[in-house]
Amino acid sequence: MPDCPECGMVWSDTCEPFETNNETAYNEQLTAAFSSVSANVTPVPDLSNQSWTDAFLTVHNLLKERYAFSSRKAVDWDRLYNTYSPKIVDAEARNDSASYYRTIREYLFSIPDGHINVLSENGDFGARYTDIGGGYGITVNLLDSGKCIISYVAHGSEAEKKGLKPGDVVTAWNGKEIHDAINETPYIWATKKPSTSEGIFLHQQRFLTRGPVGSQVTISVISPEKGSETIHLTGYDDRYDTVNRSSFFLGKNINDYGIENTLFDIKPQISNDSVTVRTLPGGYTYIALYEESYDVYQPFKSAMVSAMSNNTPGIVLDLRFNGGGDDNLASCIAGWFAKEPVFYEFATTYDPGLHNDTIISAACTKPRPRIYEGPVVVMVSPDTISSGEGVPMVMNKTARGKIISWYGTDGAFGMVTAAAILPLDLEILYPDGASLDENKKIQVDSDSTGIGGIAPHVRVPMNEDTITRGMAGEDVQLMYALKYLEDNKN
Repeated sequence: MPDCPECGMVWSDTCEPFETNNETAYNEQLTAAFSSVSANVTPVPDLSNQSWTDAFLTVHNLLKERYAFSSRKAVDWDRLYNTYSPKIVDAEARNDSASYYRTIREYLFSIPDGHINVLSENGDFGARYTDIGGGYGITVNLLDSGKCIISYVAHGSEAEKKGLKPGDVVTAWNGKEIHDAINETPYIWATKKPSTSEGIFLHQQRFLTRGPVGSQVTISVISPEKGSETIHLTGYDDRYDTVNRSSFFLGKNINDYGIENTLFDIKPQISNDSVTVRTLPGGYTYIALYEESYDVYQPFKSAMVSAMSNNTPGIVLDLRFNGGGDDNLASCIAGWFAKEPVFYEFATTYDPGLHNDTIISAACTKPRPRIYEGPVVVMVSPDTISSGEGVPMVMNKTARGKIISWYGTDGAFGMVTAAAILPLDLEILYPDGASLDENKKIQVDSDSTGIGGIAPHVRVPMNEDTITRGMAGEDVQLMYALKYLEDNKN
């Protein structure tokens, strides 16, 4: 463990606070970690009674001062303000809540960081439905070969009536070459904001086939039966059907765009458990973790003890829906697989008194007294964010296990806090601290080139076969994980 004399707290064994099962005592330790900066901490500014324009300027200056990754992501704060401030002024002049909210999202989404976001107690003022409430009856996916194919055609849709079928190749969208069209597609309504270029491009594929109800699109396709043709489609209210269908990379169909509450409406579509455990064919143990909250540890521990007692031949750890939480718990979970200690992180926060970033804590992943030494597969996705990226990070550092997935993690690993409350009760979130490695370099968070997160060791192929199987309801990534375990049995 590197020395950290300035740290308010050092966790040489991150499992210790969870093994004691005393959450109150642990919360006191977390508070102690901030002792060095606590005297300078300022309350979250409530700007709700200011004008929209003044509040926007205030929060912009706060983010410019305190955002932890301005240099890493090469954020041009002046350009951002000059771009979006006139839109805020215009929205306020017209008292247009939808335009105001949309502009706030555009501003925040121009910074590729899943931790910079906005929460709204009053919804989106109709802006989301106006922008993406219509579907065109199809979804598309880019294959490893570079081809873009139709992956789903809604039954009874105009697209079906005009003869479009899964497997048809899309070459252009509204007159633009298909790759260019995808790259130019806005993605501001993504619920889990992407941080890497890979994650952004995935969401752009999904949003390409969304638009306003009644909007017209023209697509160029090549089909085996008809050859090349041009099809005109009209957006209709499909209750976000094509959104659900295009979420198959998560292992099931999930409405993650058309929900009302972004914090609470996704998880119930997946599971009501804190931890899901089941036995897979071949006796392998499947453990899904959806977050790193204090109450997750005991059921996870029970699952691990049971798996080892039953001599499970391999473990699949599913983190594809993991929304993050406690970094220490992520480090502790990794300790059930690590064969030797590994430094997890220095955690920093912004000190308003000193006007700089300050290290407040250090943590080390320590192997448990009894670890699982068999083969392990971790599944991730761009919805694996924040501390959810900690376990695969340790797997990379220790060369334990294989990450097998279609995509890498989100690439947002900073320490999140609230920036301000804006008019119309909008709460702005942002990271004012970073996770540093043993050399005190930023780890995991994406950079200015869009590179970041934890990439799979083995990428599941994205081809006609895997797309068809995924659309039919098969968890293709899980099948590849099982094959790896079968091929690596002791």
